[in-house]
Parts: sequence; structure tokens; C-alpha cells
Amino acid sequence: MADIIVVGNGLAGLSASITAAELGAKVILLCQNPPERSQSVMAAGGINAALNTKGQEDSPLQHYEDTIKSGCGLANSDAVKDMTDAAPKIIKKLSQLGVIFSRDDKGNVNLRYFGGQKKMRTAFSKSGIGKQIMCGLSQEVRRLAAKGNITVKENYKLVSLIVDEGICIGGVFQDNITGKLTAITGDALILATGGMNGIFGNTTGSLLSNGSATAVAFRQGVKLANCEMIQYHPTTVEVNGKRMLISEAARGEGGRLFTYRGKEKWYFMEEWFPEQGNLMPRDIVSKSIYQVCNKLKLGISQKNQVYLDISFLTEKEKKTALKEVYQLCQVYLNLDPAKEYIPVYPGIHYFMGGIYVDKGHQSSMEGLYAAGECACQYHGANRLGGNSTLGAIYGGMAAAQSAVAYENSEGLSGENNEAEKIKRRLVCAENEIIKTEAAIASYAIGDIPPREVLKDLRAIMNDSMGIERSEEQLTDGIRRLNVLMVKSKNMGEGVLAETEPLMVENMLFMGKALLLSALERKETRGAHIRRDYPKRDDEHFKKITVASYYSDETIDITFKEVQ
Repeated sequence: MADIIVVGNGLAGLSASITAAELGAKVILLCQNPPERSQSVMAAGGINAALNTKGQEDSPLQHYEDTIKSGCGLANSDAVKDMTDAAPKIIKKLSQLGVIFSRDDKGNVNLRYFGGQKKMRTAFSKSGIGKQIMCGLSQEVRRLAAKGNITVKENYKLVSLIVDEGICIGGVFQDNITGKLTAITGDALILATGGMNGIFGNTTGSLLSNGSATAVAFRQGVKLANCEMIQYHPTTVEVNGKRMLISEAARGEGGRLFTYRGKEKWYFMEEWFPEQGNLMPRDIVSKSIYQVCNKLKLGISQKNQVYLDISFLTEKEKKTALKEVYQLCQVYLNLDPAKEYIPVYPGIHYFMGGIYVDKGHQSSMEGLYAAGECACQYHGANRLGGNSTLGAIYGGMAAAQSAVAYENSEGLSGENNEAEKIKRRLVCAENEIIKTEAAIASYAIGDIPPREVLKDLRAIMNDSMGIERSEEQLTDGIRRLNVLMVKSKNMGEGVLAETEPLMVENMLFMGKALLLSALERKETRGAHIRRDYPKRDDEHFKKITVASYYSDETIDITFKEVQ
């Protein structure tokens, strides 16, 4: 029986845990909070699947083609094909687990239009699909836990991987309540820890999904890919220093973007892109809003914002299909979208890049797998709305299948193989804890608060990696980050945890990997928009950027062919 460690309890982590348990594995699921507080709960718009119930002759092949097109040639075609083929079965399974989808008049799972797709294939539950799916998956995890198939450990965060001769055999975790370090080993470890929101701060993502686990893996030699591909969601609003999402469902239901040109309303998306208008892929809509506000200087009241209009929709459409959008506007903006326009501007929403994995979700380190937003898979240079929920669930399934099939002998053979393996694991675990404790102790004499360094990092990243970038911006960002890295050597102990300085140090290097990746991709492709290289260059850059970290603290960026 395989021992599988899963880190993270969002859609990908729960899906991986359920799949591994169903395959007969013994699963340990570690997470920082209950599933109700994971970022996946925030998913608003829906989940894509070519169910073909709208008389549009939709198919998984067309879903595949739209995904590949949106990814601008950087997505793994075999992996995307498997995901889009599996999508209808995933919807069926979720329904069987009790997930409540909105239904049409015939009782079929209802579908809506979403950006970058000409067919209605986004299944939804009003505008709160994340809550519904997380409820169904978490209930199934609890059922399997009651049977003894899954052990759940809450309030644990990953501090370090345990590696034996290049093979990941577990991790060192910190109890967030007691601060105690605990080593847990197994046959394989699956990271499902979300995106890199923490190095930017002001994103639509959860503050708990900070990317620290990805940074841990990177510092221990795990390769990252496509780090420059950061999706700015076109319609977000500023609420007390935090970006909040106005779901793409608002445009899927017919919402229109406009600004004023003179005294007339100008529906710029409909003029520039008459075929799909407001439902163009997110990178194009975000770039268009950026051009309206920053280049044409036609933002509302000379501010970086345009209007989203859903006032003309019926009462049923606004309060049923867009219930969450409606409530958000009333509660956080003191605005009634039935009578007023919603002021929006793009904000950082999703990281297409992350841990470099193959079709089976194995990382560059044997024994380590990754799924969900922390992994670079399915989305290429730009993600279709509705594909993140699908990619997380399917990715968790694929990672679990690969991890369970993986036979980790750690180079041992003979009659005493199992006993020797356990003995070696204990030694490796003890050594990693000693190493981690020594790293923590090294900050005892420092006097710079880790939060101050993190704040500076976020300022650098936001200044350097906006919707448009240039060599000047990126080079300056790298220079500033190098200075900050020297300053960080004097960090003291963290306020929240002794491991906080380690977390921030890891995130500095991950931030540098993003900046270097963006600098090396000298073209415009998908979400990566270079002012100094405005054209797409397939001859030189229809390739994946791969970031590698070395023990001498250097970072190397290479390009690899798309699989």
C-alpha cells in the first residue's frame, strides 16, 4: 500500500486525496486551515465541460482547441486533451458527490458563455461554484477519513522537503499553533498549495495562498516554468487595499464594458473585437482596458478604471445567475448594480506558471508531484476562465494516479528492503529537522522584521511586472531585488512564526525567478506583454521558460520545447 502525502486542501488537494484513497493508498492530507477557508472557495464563474446541451454541437475537441489557442502555443497538448476529454465525466462525478449545479428548464446542468469560448460550456452554480464544489469534495474527504483511508492534519505548513539522494520522500512541517517541527515521510508527496499571491500581495487571491511551498521546492532544486505568465483579470475592484473579483460571469451573462469618449458611451471591446466583444480572452480584455486608461487617457474621471454595465439584465439574471456579484457590489462598494455601473480595472488573479511538471504531474524531482495553481500545466500563456477549477480537479486526479503508481525503492533491494527503507527515511527526516532548526537559529541575531522585507519585495514585483513590462523595468526590478537580498541577511525572528524569515528568504529567490523569466522572454505572448518587444515571435520563443536554482544561489533561465 502506497503512502501518499498531500499538501493543500483546495480543489487540487482534495481531488488528489480522494483519488489516491480510491486507488487504495494510505493518504495523509496536511493543510493550514479547514477547506472552507481555502482559496478554491472563492472560485466564482464556473467549471468548463463540453456537455453539449445547448444545441451548439459542442465537443471536447472544440474545448481542447479553444484551450490550446488561448494558451498561445505553450500548453502541453496531450495533457490538455486528456483534461478536456475527462471534463464531462468530472461534472457527472461532482453531481454524484452532491455538488449543486444550476439547471436549465430541461433539468440539465446549465451552461453559460465564458471568455475565449464561442460555445456555452461553463457549468455554474449561480456565481459561487467554488463553494459548491468544495463542499462536495470536502464531504467526501471526511467520509473517507472516517473510514480510515485519509488522515487529515490541519494547522500545518510546509517548511522543507525531505530529499534522499535526489528523491523526495516527505516534508518537514510546522504546527502553526505550537510552532513544533514535524517530519512526515512517504512514498510520494503531492503539492497542491495554490498560486504565488504572497510575492505580490495585492491580488484577488487568498492571503493564505502565498506561494511559500512553491518557493521551498524551488530553493531545493525543483524547476519552475513560465513564471512570467501572470493573468490580470480584467474586472476587479479595489477594496481596502485588496483587489476583489467581479466574476467573468457578469460578462458571460451579457455585461458590457465601456468608458466615455466625449459625452458618448464607448463600448471599446465591441468596436475593437466585433465577433466576441466583451468575451475575448482575459489577456486581451485586460490589455484593452490598460490601453483605454493609460494610453488613450479615457479612464472614468481620469482614473484607471472603466465601467462594467449589468444594469440592463433582468432581476432574475442579476439576483440568481449573478447573485454573488450583486451582493459584493452592495456590501463592499455600496453600489446597486441594478441602477449603477461598476468601476473596474485589471488585477493580478492567476499564475499560469509554477512547478514544472510532465503530463503525469511529476516535477523535476523524483517522488514530488504538483497540481492546481502551484503547477505549470494546461494553461500555457493565458488561462481560459472556467479552466482553473477543471484543471485543479483533473490535475489532482492525474497527480494522484501517477503518485500511487510510483514505486519508490530509494535504490534499495533485498529481503530487508522495507526495514532499510524505513530506517533511511528516519535518518533523512532527523537530518532535515536539524538543518531546518539551524537555519532558523541563524536569524536569531538579526534585527530587520521579515514583514518589512516582504513589503519591499511586493513593491518591487508590482512595479516591475505589471500588465505591460519592459527591459528597463525588469532590469531595475532585478537590481532592487539584489539590494533587498543583501538587506535580508539581517532579518530577525518573525512575529508570526520562527520560520517566517526562511519563508521570506525563499520568496525573494522565487520573485527573482519571475523577473528573470520575464526579462528573457523578449516577445509579447498571452499574458506576457513587452512594450519593447510588441510582437509574438514563434521562431525563437514558442517554448517554455524553465527556471533552475543552484546551491550557490544562482538562478538560470533556459527555454525548452513544448511537450
